[in-house]
Amino acid sequence: MIRDLRSLLVLAGLVLAALPASGQEPVPPLPDRNPARSAQPATDTAASVTEEQTDLPGDKPTVQWDDPKVADARDDCVKLLEGVAIEYEQLDPIKKGFCGAPAPILVKSIGADPAVVISPPATMTCSLAAALATWVKDTVQPAASVLGSTVVKMRNASSYKCRNRYGGANTRISEHALANAFDVSEFVFGSGQRIKVLGNWPYGASSSALPLAPEPPVPNPHRIAATLAVEHATASTETTGAIITVSTRPSVSGAIVSLAKPKTNPFVRQPAAEPLSPLPTSASGSKRKASSPVASSIRSNPFVSPLPQLDRTPSEPEETLQEQEIAEDAVSEPPVARPPRKLHPDEAGVFLRVVHDEACKTFETVLGPAANEAHKDHFHFDMKKRRYVKICDTAVRN
Repeated sequence: MIRDLRSLLVLAGLVLAALPASGQEPVPPLPDRNPARSAQPATDTAASVTEEQTDLPGDKPTVQWDDPKVADARDDCVKLLEGVAIEYEQLDPIKKGFCGAPAPILVKSIGADPAVVISPPATMTCSLAAALATWVKDTVQPAASVLGSTVVKMRNASSYKCRNRYGGANTRISEHALANAFDVSEFVFGSGQRIKVLGNWPYGASSSALPLAPEPPVPNPHRIAATLAVEHATASTETTGAIITVSTRPSVSGAIVSLAKPKTNPFVRQPAAEPLSPLPTSASGSKRKASSPVASSIRSNPFVSPLPQLDRTPSEPEETLQEQEIAEDAVSEPPVARPPRKLHPDEAGVFLRVVHDEACKTFETVLGPAANEAHKDHFHFDMKKRRYVKICDTAVRN
């Protein structure tokens, strides 16, 4: 009996011991190891990720230009630069990965009288150099001439450089990597004045705000009739003169001609301008005046330059007058050229806007401060051919 009781107690203990074990939840598995907390430093991990994402054009396999390709490119270069006022040096072919050009040149200056120095000299293709020369001749110098000055130097911000756009690690290849782009950040004028793009660009201004040769107003019919009547009444007394044709076609200089006019005070009487004389001026500065009463009675045409009148006295021999003419010509001083004037801040802003906008007619791509933050301090020009359009100040990375 006692033995049976002990057996029951042992069995009950075993049952009680098994009940808690059956009610427990299963133990969850251990989480995966955090890679950020691994034994490897975080800097090494970031470096390995950057190396995997880097796609630089200079790291690609380099295949050198073949001789026929180089010869053809140099022949085309000679044709493009024939008759162009440019000082350059022929360089060896450039090839590094995807970067380079078969016939690059080193441009030192462009134009003549005056030559525009490229500082420092820029490495580029001949097609880009020809376009740059056209822009300097047809746009930059005419715009500076309207303001009474000339451009003598341009600051080369960037030319050939083996990189991606924006200098990124995995962006598209830049036109600078193909020697097909040029950046200018500063213009130096004949007066020594330096006009940088940064700080002088008319930020926030648009092309429509420029004073670009507006359309002529509709003429007043009553004023036309009155003008014709006056011209008809005075036609018989007027002498024949030259007719000058004035073009109203918008031009490059028309954008800044209004700023070149001198500003005068309307409340101060201006001194009378000394009339110009076709006769030479002596060393003392005195000028001979016509004393013939017949010449003074003739009505002159304002569009025709009057003939020179010589002072002759009956008692003065002809030989003395000729000797006097020779002596005066010998001592007369040559005309002195006016020094280039400096631009006002508003003139500098309009000059930059004009040369930038007109560049869109010459280059395939023109970017500036209006494009994005990366071009806030320079103009970018390149000759990348596109199928349908040119790019002018759009948010394209170059």
